[in-house]
Amino acid sequence: MTEPLLMIPGPVPVREDVLQALAEPVRSHTSAENAAAVRRAQRGIRGLVGSEAALVHVFAGSGTLAMEVALVNHARPGDRVVVCSEGFFGDRFAEIGTALGNDVVPLRSGWGRRLDPEEVRRACAAGPAPALVTVTHVDTSTGVLADVAGLVAAARECGALVVLDGVCATGAVEESMDAWGVDVVITGAQKGLGLPPGLTVAAVSERARERRAELGSIAAYYADLRRWEPVMEEPTRYFSTHATSLVRALGVSLDAIEAEGLGPRFERHRRVAAGLRAGMAALGLTPLTEAAALAPTLSVLAVPEGVAEADLRAGMAARGVLVAGCLGAFAGRGIRVGHLGNVGAAEVEQTLRAAASALGTDPAAALEAAGADLGALTA
Repeated sequence: MTEPLLMIPGPVPVREDVLQALAEPVRSHTSAENAAAVRRAQRGIRGLVGSEAALVHVFAGSGTLAMEVALVNHARPGDRVVVCSEGFFGDRFAEIGTALGNDVVPLRSGWGRRLDPEEVRRACAAGPAPALVTVTHVDTSTGVLADVAGLVAAARECGALVVLDGVCATGAVEESMDAWGVDVVITGAQKGLGLPPGLTVAAVSERARERRAELGSIAAYYADLRRWEPVMEEPTRYFSTHATSLVRALGVSLDAIEAEGLGPRFERHRRVAAGLRAGMAALGLTPLTEAAALAPTLSVLAVPEGVAEADLRAGMAARGVLVAGCLGAFAGRGIRVGHLGNVGAAEVEQTLRAAASALGTDPAAALEAAGADLGALTA
């Protein structure tokens, strides 16, 4: 049976060479070979997030663990944390901060819309200076690409550390950690990095490391970056067992990303997004996200009137393409289509054909519309 094409905004299609790396014999977690793989991953991640000197942590876990790591290591219970939320996953920062005892100040945009940096300035001025401001680069629930540079600049004016959630962006959207003044960039393995799920990634600035040292003891053990720092500086040391096969596969994926080149890679994501949306628009599915905020990594699309989104998703799944339903305020109104990592013209064509067939229409117009961005797609 052919595996379905994953066009959900979660795990993405995995390259054959990455799968081969995962199939290699498992390495010792304290071996020289694994240490070299960790260092290679650190170099590659620094390049993707735009930092010369950030200490990159890579260990077993998820993007949600990375969010908790970012908060528990850089804010005390009671510290003010301003959360810039443009959807479900921005709100997750607020939930984690509340669980950790932070004084959380959520700033929520309307669903499908961007936050204005002036809202951050007003929030910072309305009470004690925040210890942290969190920003979600792309919210996977709304498809919003945040104005990261503007939000970070506003946060830095009040002296706050800035955490950037790059789960649906890193490796697919330009990030400039040093130039923007971001202190911590977090991500997971399964989206822009093109791996199966299972890695927590955090790039940490010197300023953030100083904050962590100031905090002293924190209410965490596995998630305590000070316990990981000696291992990340010398990966043959032991704290907790590395996800050795995934780290090895990450190096293979980073090789492919660097061979493609970041400029061409970011442009490919923009073209894939434009082509997919043009084709879907020809089928009557249009973005729920405001035009100025459309992310190049996924599309959140309203279904045509009279079409049940669950039926459309089921019809596409029966034709070999998995897409996701909407969350929160958009639930029941549309579908979410992921198109990042290793997705290209072939995957867009397969998705458009599946959608057209599920809707009972000819795919020719959709393929022609998409072809303007992706090259000729045959009917």
